[in-house]
Amino acid sequence: MHITTEQKENSVLDLHIELPPEYFKKEWKKIAQEYVRLARIPGFRKGKAPLSAIEKKYGADIEKEALQKTIESALREVIRDKQFNLAQYPELKEKQLEKDHTLRFTVTIVMSPEVDLPEYRGLSLSVEKEMVSDKRLEELLEKMRNDFAEFINVEERGLEMGDFAVLDYDATVNGQGLLEIDSEIPLSFVGGKNRWMQLAAQYPIPGLAESLLGLKPQESRTSSVTYPSDFSEKALQSITVTYEVTLHEIKNRQPAPLDDTLAARVKPGMTLEALRQEMRDQLVSFVEQQFQTNLRSALIQELLTKIPCEAPTPLVQQESHSILEKIIRENQSRGVSEEEIRSHQQELLESAQKSADEKMRLHFILNAIAAKEKIEVTPEEFNSYLTLLAERYKMTLKKLISELQKNRALGGIQEELLFNKTLEFLTTHSNVTEIPSSKETGKSHTHDHAQPHVHGPHCKH
Repeated sequence: MHITTEQKENSVLDLHIELPPEYFKKEWKKIAQEYVRLARIPGFRKGKAPLSAIEKKYGADIEKEALQKTIESALREVIRDKQFNLAQYPELKEKQLEKDHTLRFTVTIVMSPEVDLPEYRGLSLSVEKEMVSDKRLEELLEKMRNDFAEFINVEERGLEMGDFAVLDYDATVNGQGLLEIDSEIPLSFVGGKNRWMQLAAQYPIPGLAESLLGLKPQESRTSSVTYPSDFSEKALQSITVTYEVTLHEIKNRQPAPLDDTLAARVKPGMTLEALRQEMRDQLVSFVEQQFQTNLRSALIQELLTKIPCEAPTPLVQQESHSILEKIIRENQSRGVSEEEIRSHQQELLESAQKSADEKMRLHFILNAIAAKEKIEVTPEEFNSYLTLLAERYKMTLKKLISELQKNRALGGIQEELLFNKTLEFLTTHSNVTEIPSSKETGKSHTHDHAQPHVHGPHCKH
């Protein structure tokens, strides 16, 4: 066997391998004999057909299988002798079988990069931790009052901001219905019968709420709305729409009284005092979970910053492609148009590549630490986790394992458990400083999810 190594980039090699004829002939003979034993040839009993007859009928199949077996066997030998630490199975790029049965082929191998680990115990991590305040608790109770609110008819006055209007409305542009202009426009902009709309400035239809102020039940009004040039629904940008509106009822939301009756509606038999305590406990639990999530994120960023590791380009590209496909599917399921996604194509691609590079680097860093610390997932831990998954998905353990094997997912689960154990180990051996946060518990600054926008891997919601 003759091997020529060609370095393509860090951790990526092309192996040019030449095998003398005896390699292929050995595999060919074994496979041909198996065909003789099993093949059925007219005029011969099973297992009694001459090799010449077998070659005539199955020669191409035997050669194809012998090539595959010869290459696989040679690769195992090379990987063992060279002690390559592969990150993925080699990719066959080309092969050539000569007339004398000399076999030449080229494979690309991607190896796990060597990670030179600095001191990783005792990392200093400063992480914000939100406080559970009485103010936030009261805000949640107020929200609960609104969730159980009653809607009372208002008859003595016209519409005011904040009211809920029950109305019919129809949208046209120069006498033409909106759906005739674009059938994909959401119905909330098009109109309908007996629709509920809370009057709020610039929402959901910019300027419509303001134009309906003072309107009383059973009255009608014609309003013109010009949508902004940067409006989220592109089909409506910069066009003027006429709305014919008829108001049926004005509703005022009356929050439920904050008392034992409300508590019992939330959970039978519960008092207001018990409800307050349960909600506070839930807030404390939420804050702790959020803190642990932020702590893990801080730890991961510290590892990526302090430990040099160059992930192999082919693996980053594969992972980036997978992430990008997932982003597109998620955005499509949220109703984001293809045009909107395409307009962010470069931004999404760069974000996916960054996320993929970080994920692959972390993969090799955690593997290196786990190996050095001899961290392993025990069979008991693995089986316990699979049992929990089976219960979660309401499947028998046997069926779950069968499905995971079919999708080649067992290895990924084992790796995830190993990485979680490694991160827990590192967290335990870090110096963690809790910094009181000025943010209010459970609140975050996010986009308005009523308006479609493009999510990416670094979208903060």
